[in-house]
Formats: sequence, C-alpha cells, structure tokens
Amino acid sequence: MKVGDLVTLSEYGTSLEALWYVTDLARKGELVGMVVEIFESDKPWESGTFYQVRWMGTKYKNLCRGRWQRPGRFKRKDLKMYKKPKDKK
Repeated sequence: MKVGDLVTLSEYGTSLEALWYVTDLARKGELVGMVVEIFESDKPWESGTFYQVRWMGTKYKNLCRGRWQRPGRFKRKDLKMYKKPKDKK
C-alpha cells in the first residue's frame, strides 16, 4: 500500500468497536478513503506503521480505530485496497 491508493476497511477493521456503525457501508463498497501519509510511530503506546486516511464524505472524516486514536489513523490490517463493487444483473 502506498500514498494515493484508494482503500476501504478490511473485515478486521469493520470488527473494531469504534467502527461498528460503518460496517455495512464498507461491505457494500460505499466507504472509500485515500492514503495520504505513511509513518512510523515513535510513541511507546503506538508501535508500528500507521496509515493516515482521508475518507470521502464529510461525515466520515472523524473515523478512527478507537476512542483514543487520532482521526484517520489506521494500521495496515484495518485496511484493504478498494475494488469497485460488481454490478448486479
């Protein structure tokens, strides 16, 4: 995953407690965001690589992993590459 990629929440991401209300949108392919920054956290309570995501739509701009996380900050396992939903015929 790199800066500029379109992403949505993975199955793991939709199961996070703070994101229960967008689970159906993510599964339908209606929740889309763009990776705007990738960085390593130097804080002892936040280890690993984080992806800063800007979600499409103003009501989703404050999505975050948990209650104490900053908006738009996700780990790799929370995200997956966005694929356009298949047309139903």
